[in-house]
Amino acid sequence: MVYGIIGLILLAIGWVFEVIELIKNKKSRIDVKFGFLYVVGSLFLLYHAISINDLVFMILNGAVALLSLISMVYSFKK
Repeated sequence: MVYGIIGLILLAIGWVFEVIELIKNKKSRIDVKFGFLYVVGSLFLLYHAISINDLVFMILNGAVALLSLISMVYSFKK
């Protein structure tokens, strides 16, 4: 479980830095089609993590889905 938590933290930090840059520059470098698929895929993975009661993946996929959604909102604003 420790390795899962370390991976979760590293992935979340990477996405947080990306979203901070996105907000500062007010534009997304993520393609809309990719972002949509990423959000939907993350939501499916979140559902799966909930169904198997895996806390690490629940947190990871919930956070990634939220941060991806923020990127998508900025993609539509440009």
